[in-house]
Amino acid sequence: EGASKYTGVTFNKKMNKWQAQIYIEGKVRLIGYYDNEEEAATDYARAVFKYKGQGALDKAREQDSFIIDLSDVPPQSPIPKSSDYAIKEGASEYRGVTFNKRMNKWHAKIYIDGKHRHIGYYENEEEAGADYARAVFKYRSQAALNKTREHRARDKSG
Repeated sequence: EGASKYTGVTFNKKMNKWQAQIYIEGKVRLIGYYDNEEEAATDYARAVFKYKGQGALDKAREQDSFIIDLSDVPPQSPIPKSSDYAIKEGASEYRGVTFNKRMNKWHAKIYIDGKHRHIGYYENEEEAGADYARAVFKYRSQAALNKTREHRARDKSG
């Protein structure tokens, strides 16, 4: 399945459609399948308002107001965590990536302007790491990406 720039929306490859879903009382509830991402996001917002109220809708809008759009960013290789960082069993070996047990997917996020920003959910850890690297490239510059990779190279050689 593919990541979306909107919360509650993923691309279902089997159906070749965008899928909206919401968590209600600890269970995933399917909202529907859509031809485009924006329609799915609109219905997700309606479901948030219906089932969780205006406060939850406002919070969701605030979180999604900064959309991570990587469509114009060239491919990047994932950024491995520093060797002086002990990687726990089941944790990602890449920066900006964690495993979400509830969704059973890898989650990529980046810290920008004092807030964690959602990049997407992924079946594959490397894809999540690659999109995190693309977000670093776009929002923190090529210099920041190079600095991170140089630091990692020094860790390996030293």
